[in-house]
Amino acid sequence: MTTSASEPDRADLGWNLEPALDLATRAVADGALPCTVFGVVDALGRSEIFAVGGEELAVHDDSVFFIASVTKAIVATALMQYVDEGRLDLHAPVAQYVPSFTGDGREAVTAWHLLTHTSGLPDISPERMRRERPTYRRLLAETLTGTTRWEPGSRYEYNSSAWCLLSETMARLSSSRWPEVLQERLLGPLGMTDTTFDGRRLRQRIVPVDGAGAGNRLVAEVLLWFLARVSLPGGGLFGTAPDLLRLGQALLDGSLLSGAAIADMARQQIAGVPHIAEDGRVSYVEHGLGWRKSGGGWPPGEAVMTHGGRSGSRLWVDPERGFAFVFLTNVWGASSEVAIGVLDQVYRAHPD
Repeated sequence: MTTSASEPDRADLGWNLEPALDLATRAVADGALPCTVFGVVDALGRSEIFAVGGEELAVHDDSVFFIASVTKAIVATALMQYVDEGRLDLHAPVAQYVPSFTGDGREAVTAWHLLTHTSGLPDISPERMRRERPTYRRLLAETLTGTTRWEPGSRYEYNSSAWCLLSETMARLSSSRWPEVLQERLLGPLGMTDTTFDGRRLRQRIVPVDGAGAGNRLVAEVLLWFLARVSLPGGGLFGTAPDLLRLGQALLDGSLLSGAAIADMARQQIAGVPHIAEDGRVSYVEHGLGWRKSGGGWPPGEAVMTHGGRSGSRLWVDPERGFAFVFLTNVWGASSEVAIGVLDQVYRAHPD
């Protein structure tokens, strides 16, 4: 078992995060997770990061993790810059920005529908993605010809592949290419140097995802090649705790987006919109613009926004309490129990 804490020291942040660290350390020692790196930052940039490794897996504060669908929160944040600039209307047809996206009901789909997973467009399953390993252009081409299965806005169904329409909208507005536009608009300006779709240059620091076959060296190399090739805007980024905390701080201090844009990302957007499971069961979810809500009323506050990834990653931003939290681990399909437990201890340490 290895545990480390980054500088600046805890006096700078001024919070007692020992209980959060103790919980994470016990979870790794008990085998609930192989490792974790988690951290907290406030609006002034005061931060602390903890790395907890197991007996066979050492990690550091700058270890690189596959962050999966946390990518969506990053892409949505970049997209909202165009809204702030008056260059993108979330309620205008996507076809206004991507003219080839027409026919079979596609003209009714807006960026708002894509950000809230209510477009009705078909998704491409992870199994098919792994089997066919499409390029970004092929994935985009298939999405451009997708047929809506219900009236956009009338039903929620989580979708990753349709986010290619959002990345293509950004590319068209910037007269650039994906994924360079994300680097130019957000990753570069924030100094997120270890956040990338192409993890090959960071392979020595990447923590392999347990349960995704990445423990095999050959499989890991194939996965790195594929993820670089597809640059999936709905879930293909690698990243580190320091980088994600830089994004969190920028959302807290107002340097990245207007207050109105941040409030819109955090606001529940789809109240009353049903999610209908394959067995016919109906449920309702809380979702903002590209970000998910905390759900269940915990913790209180309409401003909270979060997103998790299937690899166990999670980013949490609470503008009302003035902090952001990141939790990274490496288990495909990991339960969020440990992350939420650590976050609960962070809330208990908050000096409000």
